[in-house]
Amino acid sequence: MIDNSIIVKCKKGDQQAYSLMYKSCAPYIFTIVKNYFCYDDDRKDALQEVFAQIFLSIQQFDDTKGSFKSWASKLTVYQCIAILRKKDKLQINYSLEVVDDVEETALDAIEKLSINDLELMLKNMPDGYRTIFLLSVIDEYSHKEIGDMLGITAETSRSQLFRAIKWIKNNILNKPNMLQYGLL
Repeated sequence: MIDNSIIVKCKKGDQQAYSLMYKSCAPYIFTIVKNYFCYDDDRKDALQEVFAQIFLSIQQFDDTKGSFKSWASKLTVYQCIAILRKKDKLQINYSLEVVDDVEETALDAIEKLSINDLELMLKNMPDGYRTIFLLSVIDEYSHKEIGDMLGITAETSRSQLFRAIKWIKNNILNKPNMLQYGLL
């Protein structure tokens, strides 16, 4: 993703290195950001905030603990969640409903969607469902990790994922809706 020498220069405050880091990493970081935000203005603002956080936190990056890519990805996800919270767009429906497993057929159907179709689906999904779906299915965080990030229980995370997939089945994966959203 980025040469280690650029990271070292960034840690020393080299402005050209910051520019190189931005140019090298922006496309990758933007792919994460655009999943969490539906509108271009929100995406641009979030990208700017993520890079501000990367630059402010660069001293904390330790290549002996992992790759820069994974560090930047995790920081991006956390920053996106923080932005959603700040804008009060992260609505998690707390319930006592306990869900055992997600239907495999729904997940199989989701896996067959193209990137563009998946982005269109995510754009229409309620924010809370989308966030849990992204963290669990796309970013592969455990329900315990999601719970820790969002301040909810693992069971609530599991329940929200179930509801997100149910939403996908009801709103996207049935044939009339797939035609409506241009997915067929």
